[in-house]
Amino acid sequence: MMDDKQQQVWETYLTQKWFSFGKQGQEPYTRQMILSTDGQITNYGSNNEKFWQVKDDKLQFLDLNHQPTTSFSLPDDPSAMKHFTLIGTYLRNPNVKHQLVAHDAVEALRDVRDDLVQNVTDRFWDAKSPIYPVGRKIKTHSHIRIAFILNSVETLPALMPLIKALQDDAMFELKLLTISRIYNTVNVFDEMQTRSGLEDVLHKNGLNYISVESDFDGALKKMRLWQADFIVRQSQWDNDYPDAFNADRLDWARLIHIPYTITEKMTAPAHLDHGSMLTNDYYLHVWRYFTAEPLFPSEKKAIEQSFVSKDIFQPVGSMKAKMIEQAKPVWPIQHGGKRILWTAHHSVGDSWFRFGTFPEIYKSMLAWTKAHQELSVLFNPHPLLREVIETEKLHGLTVADYDDFLKEFTSLPNAGVLQHTTQYGASAAADVILTDGYSAFYEMQIQRKPIVALLRPGHTPFTPEGKQILRGLHVETDITHAQQEVLRLLRTPDDKRGSQVAITKAWLANDHPEYAIMQAMRGEMGY
Repeated sequence: MMDDKQQQVWETYLTQKWFSFGKQGQEPYTRQMILSTDGQITNYGSNNEKFWQVKDDKLQFLDLNHQPTTSFSLPDDPSAMKHFTLIGTYLRNPNVKHQLVAHDAVEALRDVRDDLVQNVTDRFWDAKSPIYPVGRKIKTHSHIRIAFILNSVETLPALMPLIKALQDDAMFELKLLTISRIYNTVNVFDEMQTRSGLEDVLHKNGLNYISVESDFDGALKKMRLWQADFIVRQSQWDNDYPDAFNADRLDWARLIHIPYTITEKMTAPAHLDHGSMLTNDYYLHVWRYFTAEPLFPSEKKAIEQSFVSKDIFQPVGSMKAKMIEQAKPVWPIQHGGKRILWTAHHSVGDSWFRFGTFPEIYKSMLAWTKAHQELSVLFNPHPLLREVIETEKLHGLTVADYDDFLKEFTSLPNAGVLQHTTQYGASAAADVILTDGYSAFYEMQIQRKPIVALLRPGHTPFTPEGKQILRGLHVETDITHAQQEVLRLLRTPDDKRGSQVAITKAWLANDHPEYAIMQAMRGEMGY
């Protein structure tokens, strides 16, 4: 056991250094972490590493709720460290090892200076080269070059029609970069499963790709040397990506946003009771945002009250909407009963949109499924649900509870779980959908399905346009009433279908939105 003097030596040492921190053997998440004397972790923005403490011969990193997340075993004295490095275990997934490397303040400041100098130099040449091209090595190319940064197999269908069309068009040169998905700047996913699933889909579609496993800065440098004209990233959230692929590191090219959701008009931004999702700072970097339909008056007003420009928005319809409409029915449960698809959103805590109801209803849904053996019930959790349960402190629900539920649910003869794949074949095959995920509130209307929307009290408010979308749903706020409504809709026709047709009309009007997107790129490049 470490005595008080040894602990004081360590605490003094740790507060006098800067640190690189990340996954062992990979590019660090940061090279500038500081362990402050007040117990906070600064110069780094992850909720998983907010505080630190030395306790019981260990350095512990704590999350926003002061729960330990990574534990580093400490030798008796800092001088006993090998190469100034500590290796720790990520407590939420013991298979993940984190590496903490100490740097002197002068050395760390030199790294920061070098990064700033390189960034300023890059931006200088970006600004200067159109005026003084002889000052820089200029490459000419006859193709329009476009790079996709891909990290999610689940949202890939929103881009696949465009990727295939670009692959088949001789005017374009395409690069697909695959990376592992992260959450709150920490990779807590099964890396092999998520990466291999994404790459399997690309391979099956005859698409070549560049797998980027750790050297993200190196990949960014090569992409710049390749001189991409356009870049498409799957998500508008910087926290879904390593720092190298954040928006302000990519805007030397023309950033294109193609939403994995069909529309962002349904709710106010997370944590707010007003405003528009279209004023996200990411859109300040975007050359073009291809929307499913023209902006509504309230969206225009919100944009005018922000620094986002209306010029970036171009309505083209929705590739994802067309894909959902054309999805072939697939039901993975071998059971002859009426089919119920139950989808669960990941916002089960209080730190996001607050739509997720899983902690409150999963026991009831298990009992209901057992009691209705005549039904075939398929559970489709959001890809982030398990990770949120694992990384956020939830009352009465642990990740062990969740895993036990999955085992018990899948053991039922009339139940199953759908994960790590697109859900739209299952929704096309379903007779009724029960959901708390607000994307499903409008997506499944495209397939003309009876949808029971279970709304959690205190969720992020709907916008006026979002309230119009609710007209295509059967809204309930209690799980028992929602289950009763599901059973009723199995017996009677859905009186919401007419509203669904009207709500989704604009999204489906263009059979090939990808062609409009490609034409916009041609026009920008003067073709």
